[in-house]
Amino acid sequence: MDSRVFNVYANALLEIAISKNEVLKIRNEIKEIKKIIKENSDFLLIMHSKSLKLNEKYKLIDRIFDSCSITTKSYFKVLIKNDLSYYFYDVLKETLYRFDDYLNIEEGTLYLSSPLKDEEIELIKNIISKKINKTLDIEVLIDRNLIGGFKIILRNDVFDSSIISRINDFKKALKKE
Repeated sequence: MDSRVFNVYANALLEIAISKNEVLKIRNEIKEIKKIIKENSDFLLIMHSKSLKLNEKYKLIDRIFDSCSITTKSYFKVLIKNDLSYYFYDVLKETLYRFDDYLNIEEGTLYLSSPLKDEEIELIKNIISKKINKTLDIEVLIDRNLIGGFKIILRNDVFDSSIISRINDFKKALKKE
């Protein structure tokens, strides 16, 4: 499906969130639901099932996302009604992009070779945040293959300060000679 369709829905929800002064709240709900859907692929199958009636799917949304705002639950119901439940994850990804653009947030992943203290992680986040002029919202993961250092992957940028990256750069330089 064309991502422009997803963008239309994302922008519509953003406009509603702005009008209700709930942009950050809805963004956080969407982010959490996106994570849940990613971890539970059966959810998409259930929501896309033709054996469940529309009102049954709506009731499921109300029960599963009971702590979410009415706006967020209504968003899902609109997507279901318009037969986009199979594309929930893609729609949510596009929705987060729109909300993050509006809020000047960059979402990404920080890979560390070994665990760091919270203060050290904050220092890395602050440095990168200043460099890209956005607030960072990052997930921190351990990747022992990095050997040392860190790597941050954002939507459009990669900052790689890992030992393995430096070794690979050195290998490439040797091959050129």
